[in-house]
Amino acid sequence: MKIRLTRAALLAGTTLLAGGFALQAAAQDDFIELDPITFDLEGAEPVNGRLNPTTLSGMKTATTITEVPQSVSVIPRETFEKKSPSKVDEALRNIAGVQTQLYGYDSDTNWFYIRGFNSFDTGAFMDGLSLFSYGFGSFYVDPFLLERTEVLKGPSSMLYGASSPGGIVNYVSKLPDGTTGTRLSFGADSVGRVWASGEQSGVIGNDLSYRYGLKATRQDGHGMFEDGFEGIAYGGATKAFADGSLLTLHLSYTHMDEDHVGGQFLPYFGTEQAAPFGFFDDYYNGGNPDADDYEREQLIATGIYRRDIGAWEMTDTFRIGQANLKELYVYPNGFTTGQVPTAGAQVNRFVFAHDSEATIVQNDLRFTRSFATGAATHEVLVGLDARRYRLDEKQAFALGTPLDPVNPDYSIAQPAVGAPYIDGVRVQEQIGIYAQDQIRFGDGWIATLNGRYDKVWSSFDNRIGANLDREDDAFSWRLALMRQVGDFTPYVSAGTYFNPQALDASTLTSEPETGQQVEIGLKWQPNDATLVTLSAFDIRREDVAQSFVNGGAFDTRTLGEVRSRGFELEADMRLTDSLALRAAFTDLDVEITEFASDPSFVGKTPQSVVERFASLELTYVPITMPELELRLGARYQGDSWADNANTLPVQSAWLMDAGASWDFAPNWTANLNVTNLTDEAYTASCQTSFGTSACWQGEGRVITLNLSTSF
Repeated sequence: MKIRLTRAALLAGTTLLAGGFALQAAAQDDFIELDPITFDLEGAEPVNGRLNPTTLSGMKTATTITEVPQSVSVIPRETFEKKSPSKVDEALRNIAGVQTQLYGYDSDTNWFYIRGFNSFDTGAFMDGLSLFSYGFGSFYVDPFLLERTEVLKGPSSMLYGASSPGGIVNYVSKLPDGTTGTRLSFGADSVGRVWASGEQSGVIGNDLSYRYGLKATRQDGHGMFEDGFEGIAYGGATKAFADGSLLTLHLSYTHMDEDHVGGQFLPYFGTEQAAPFGFFDDYYNGGNPDADDYEREQLIATGIYRRDIGAWEMTDTFRIGQANLKELYVYPNGFTTGQVPTAGAQVNRFVFAHDSEATIVQNDLRFTRSFATGAATHEVLVGLDARRYRLDEKQAFALGTPLDPVNPDYSIAQPAVGAPYIDGVRVQEQIGIYAQDQIRFGDGWIATLNGRYDKVWSSFDNRIGANLDREDDAFSWRLALMRQVGDFTPYVSAGTYFNPQALDASTLTSEPETGQQVEIGLKWQPNDATLVTLSAFDIRREDVAQSFVNGGAFDTRTLGEVRSRGFELEADMRLTDSLALRAAFTDLDVEITEFASDPSFVGKTPQSVVERFASLELTYVPITMPELELRLGARYQGDSWADNANTLPVQSAWLMDAGASWDFAPNWTANLNVTNLTDEAYTASCQTSFGTSACWQGEGRVITLNLSTSF
């Protein structure tokens, strides 16, 4: 207990240290006349059409994309406004290296793999702080909350501690930036989703900037039994003090009350391959309307304090987040005759329920300064990062009644779930200290050195079984070298990562996941309208954990060692005054290289992983009609496997998209988008757990119309 109190005191102490400076600044506020103030946070400010903006994700200092020695992608708010994606993972579909929407349309979770590895649980960040999740204790981020979304590809433990080896997705909040205005938006789509939102920003006096917004969405379609509701509110303020320091406070609230969509957990036969009855209908719902509920109440409070202390720039980011989730769901689990259906077989089902309360408290205190040593200039970063995640969870299940795959009868009452098979409190605490030096020398050379040491404590206070505890520690590093040669910046980097195992009885004595990456690449920006990034990499991931569905539960098993190597291309180019192109291509070779429990898996591709995917989008703005923008795109999703043994193939798919944006009146814009233009039926992914395969139908054609006005 003394150790835990000490860690809690350290987490609180770093926040209070920065808070003390803020109070001191407030006390001095009346004595110095302020110069004009820049409220926005460099590296998190609006992109405003720039292809090479500064970003905080790859360095924790504001650095342009071309000077980060790893592949980085930035999705600006303008993309969200033009394309009206229902979720962030939809906007990630055109990013090289990122496989998204593995579970089709799922209205309450952003799903993504990066470079062949699951990254949605330990690779989700917001404003540079982890949105760590375990089991069902997750945090959901809606596109309405975001100024931009950034993807850092490859290991990031040298900056962020425990995280996914594939990379991270950093959600950047809409923060007060000193602008003034109001924006209203109204939209609907062809499957029944309807929404309205309003935002306002402004300045009070010359030292306070604010920004707030509200959004209400009616969720429907995709096989839902009943329509649902999602409400989002956010607000933030930045106060400038007389000593030049700035304090930003931001609060967001998310409420969700809805049913589950269809096309989920469907058996492999009937989804990807024909069953005796043929195929399931689009968005076939294997649930039950009287046993279907999903509720989320979520609050996230974030603070960012910035000030200069001598030659050092201090930034302290702190957060408290809480998410309460309750869910009742009847989901398919193969057929009554097993994996392979016979004539007359029905869909086997489980009834599942959970009650999860996740709380996360974090603080990242960092200092930067620049100085010269001889002919070299240094930008040095040192920091202390602390995080505490707590999950109070209960999970229970029961055997549901079978369901006809062609003519489902939803009138049969489902049994109540039994006693919990999981009931307890999980806690993970992480403390890390890190340093970075970006050195510029010679004729365009840039070297980057990173090191970080982390200590992680994990515990499970089990109300129905034995308690579990473990400690892990690791040192992570990155060494990188770049050279700016005219418009070209070639680079090479090497680094390591670690990630503690999920805490359960099966992995209690397992080593934490560790691994390393080597990446070489080239970034080319001949002008402001062009940016091309090429990268090739090799990631080795050891002591890999993989989750399986087992009778309603999610079991974690150590898979062994997995290697991911591949090539990525991402390009934004203006071809003529009227025509622009965006392209992304990914070619992976992901292979299980070690698995003691079943050597037959060695040499195989992990289930659900798509190794080759690409996208292309052309944008045309007529010279004679500059208020109109037309878009046409194509996406390719390569084949994958429904099992680690690679005996159940999942076929590839080509998908077409189209869109248009029209400034049809002063301050008014209409955005029309059609995804999956030809309504192609395809399977998003499949996976096999203990001999039973589950698949998720890809999203069909959706037509979206959005009207917005700004004033």
